Amino acid sequence: MNEIITGLYEIEEQAGRLMEDAAARRQELLEENRRKMESSEVEMEKEMEGRLSILRSQLEGQTAGEIQQLVEKNQAQIAQINESYGKNLNQFAQEIVKKIIEV
Repeated sequence: MNEIITGLYEIEEQAGRLMEDAAARRQELLEENRRKMESSEVEMEKEMEGRLSILRSQLEGQTAGEIQQLVEKNQAQIAQINESYGKNLNQFAQEIVKKIIEV
C-alpha cells in the first residue's frame, strides 16, 4: 500500500513538474510570439515608410511637371496677348479716340 501511495506521490510530482514546464514553455512561446509580432510590425512600418517615400517623390515630380506646364502655357498666353496688343495698338488707340470724340 505504501508503494502505491509513494507511486501516486511520484506521479503527482511528475505531473506538477510537467505542468510547471508546460507553463514555462507557454510563457516562452508567448514571449517569442510577441517578439515576432513586434519585429513584423517594425518591418511593415519600414516598408510602408519606403513606399510612402516613393509615392511622395512621384507625386512631387508629377506636381512639378504640372506646374511647369502651367507656367509654360501662361507664358505662351502672355506672349500671344503681347503680340496681339503690339499688332493692334494703333487700332485700339483709334477706337479709344473715336469713342472719346463721340461722347
